[in-house]
Amino acid sequence: MKNSFPGILKSSSYALQGSPTIEIRTFLKERKSKSLSSEVNDLKEGSKDRVFPVEKPDTVYVNSWGILFNCNCMNLLSTINDNTIDLVFTDPPFNLGKDYDTSKFHDRQDSEKYELWCHSWLKELIRVLRPGGSLTIYQWPKWFIELGAWLSKNPDIEYRSLISLKMKGGFPIKGRLHPSNYGILNYVKKWAKKEDKPTFNVVRYKSPICRHCGKEIRDYGGYREKFRKFEDKNGILWIQISDFWEDTRPARYDKSRKVQINELPVHIPERVILMASNPRDVVLDIFGGGGSTYHAAQMHRRYWIGCDIADTSTQATLSRFATIWGRQEADDLPRRVARCFKQEYVKYFRRKWSERSNSLINTVPLLRNGEKYLDPKLLSKSKVLKSHVQKKQRFLAKPDTSI
Repeated sequence: MKNSFPGILKSSSYALQGSPTIEIRTFLKERKSKSLSSEVNDLKEGSKDRVFPVEKPDTVYVNSWGILFNCNCMNLLSTINDNTIDLVFTDPPFNLGKDYDTSKFHDRQDSEKYELWCHSWLKELIRVLRPGGSLTIYQWPKWFIELGAWLSKNPDIEYRSLISLKMKGGFPIKGRLHPSNYGILNYVKKWAKKEDKPTFNVVRYKSPICRHCGKEIRDYGGYREKFRKFEDKNGILWIQISDFWEDTRPARYDKSRKVQINELPVHIPERVILMASNPRDVVLDIFGGGGSTYHAAQMHRRYWIGCDIADTSTQATLSRFATIWGRQEADDLPRRVARCFKQEYVKYFRRKWSERSNSLINTVPLLRNGEKYLDPKLLSKSKVLKSHVQKKQRFLAKPDTSI
């Protein structure tokens, strides 16, 4: 799908922008007299001559590793070149009626409308992924089944894995099973060249130990000695992750944070980033929430691009970065990030960024209990052993701040 700047989406199917409420009102205004089923069928069939304008997103923060927008995800995606993103990690709204403290999006829509809205940004994510790039989506069971079935029919990508996550702290629901399972769908964009082969790093985490006696819980079938080569200097064993993560939990560092903010614990996107990318790759998250994806990316020296439509989420991300890395901003885009954007937008960004009169990151408060965000021992639960990292990636450490 070819897009011409400034963000005109041309598609054989409807390009649904923003919230489901906005796109239905905008694109189906002439269909008000039809029933819901007729409208949805019309959306599925699409129209080849439809052209929908998309606004240029305005930047709210730039540092030496990434750029953050407060905008509609489709506005951001319209400015990104084809085949440029190395990894997509995204945690979209679940359509459960959650209050995100914004009038721009409503998280309770008809199932078919919600699914069509997801298809619109998923198509764009597949377009911007490089060949061999990874697409990962955090969802709950109802939607990763539906979206997974739809994605598996796309000829441009192939299925890799479904990671199940045990989420602690849930509450029983009358007449239903206790909800404690979420998932991460993992697809890769098909590739032809050998150098475009998907990235896969062996990620490890600490072997579980008893909190009372301090000994390892697992005996590894009597083959514990064979795992000694994976011990660190303190004798702690690091074992390879599987497709079932049972050490996950909700993010609760700052108990004064806004309840409307969608925030995953850092170690969930961290594991995906370590597994499916290398240093100086570009990570994209179009539903940033509290900024944990950008935090994990920068912590492990990956470049990042992100946005969120809610003002409170954007402010939460800025507070996170101000607490951890300070309030200093970059004067220009990192070169690696700039290559992902269309040249027309890079010119627009430079003009607008140079004209800015104030810096939003200077207006947000620092996080309470900020020391918990600063201590890597509390944040990072995973690592790629140096012996498993390709030698050519070891020197890629310093950020590139020039264009």
